[in-house]
Amino acid sequence: MVPPAETELIAKAKRGDTDAFCALVSSHKRSMYGLALRFSGNHHDAEDLVQEVFLSAYRAIQRFRGDSSFRTWLHRILVNSFVSQKRKKGLPIAGEVTQGSSFAIAGSDRTAFNNIMVDQIMRRIETLSPQQRLMFVMKHQLGLTCEEVADYFGTTEGTVKKTLFRVMSKLREEFLSAEPRLSGGSNARLPEIP
Repeated sequence: MVPPAETELIAKAKRGDTDAFCALVSSHKRSMYGLALRFSGNHHDAEDLVQEVFLSAYRAIQRFRGDSSFRTWLHRILVNSFVSQKRKKGLPIAGEVTQGSSFAIAGSDRTAFNNIMVDQIMRRIETLSPQQRLMFVMKHQLGLTCEEVADYFGTTEGTVKKTLFRVMSKLREEFLSAEPRLSGGSNARLPEIP
């Protein structure tokens, strides 16, 4: 729910009060910047993304109904803006991952085995539902916390953890059944859910 003081600011902003909207921006800009930095990976792009989010929020404030927190609404705008930017640049995003796409894995010196594993992971991720796929990518590729993913989906952290646990269990089961063909051994491991 939206706190009463914030509800009043939102109502004023809907009536065109720019000072009220600026107060909303001030109270959320730090958390939005932190999230944008996690998505973009650098200060300049994060600032641009936050600016785009608040501009979009200003234009769409009339459509905010209060079904979720204002922060969650801003997070959704941020994720949608980030996805839109990636599409414009022709980069793959969740739900549009192709077999040849590379998954963000730390370190630039990947072995041939790692490349095979990445392709196998990507093929299996494509079989997930759109919501499961996006949760997985937000958590494991973009590095968001379960709380941040929950905010985006307007659900609880527990629900996100349960969903990710089921996804990881499914992926693990598929890998174990295919493991002899993939690696000839038992070294293939998927990340643990914190």
